[in-house]
Amino acid sequence: MAKENYLFGMHSVMEAIKAEKQIEKVLIQSDLRGPNITELRKLIKTYKISSQNLPQEKLNHYYKKNHQGVVALISPIEFQPYQEVLNLAYEQGRVPLVLVLDRISDVGNFGAICRTAECSGVDAVIIPVKGSAQVNAEAIKRSAGALVNVNIARERDLAQVVEDLQAIGLQVVACTEKAETELYACDFSLPTAIVMGSEEDGVNSEIMKRVDHQAKIPMQGETASLNVSVATGVILYEAIRQRR
Repeated sequence: MAKENYLFGMHSVMEAIKAEKQIEKVLIQSDLRGPNITELRKLIKTYKISSQNLPQEKLNHYYKKNHQGVVALISPIEFQPYQEVLNLAYEQGRVPLVLVLDRISDVGNFGAICRTAECSGVDAVIIPVKGSAQVNAEAIKRSAGALVNVNIARERDLAQVVEDLQAIGLQVVACTEKAETELYACDFSLPTAIVMGSEEDGVNSEIMKRVDHQAKIPMQGETASLNVSVATGVILYEAIRQRR
């Protein structure tokens, strides 16, 4: 990541957090003590920002100047309010298609999904503040640059996001191998948000309780499931096929 994507210094990072700057992660020198570091950790918890404790020598690898034991990684893209994106879609007479990524943590999967989302015309990709792959230079590279052309929204509570999407007229479909219905039975010609779950345990139960439909991709072989980025491509292009 280029150096302009770092913010360093205790007070600079705390002020950036209070101003709700788009911070991906805060790196903290492991042996720091005192009231300032206590306040910083409270802010990180309040704003649900990812953080990591590192020894000084490793922190120096990120920034060798006077970082005061604190370095913040700033996102290279600007996150978009998904409500505004969807309002614009409705104003332009388009049927919204949204992708909700519940804790997709692998940067390769995240980049590949964003590439497919951009190619398939997804209006917005919504990710959680915590638990998602970092939106950094590596993610942009893995997306072949497509990530900078996708509307990415970052929200603290995806379960609440699901309810908000439903309130503005979108059906919410969770992709899960545990579903009884195949994705081909879903009507994707409607305004739709598709939820894809984490590589570890799929869609969170709190989200699953709120969705309108569950859909599975039919499997013919011995393997139980597809890689999440491949599965996302399958379901997105079924939606595109129906809309054409």
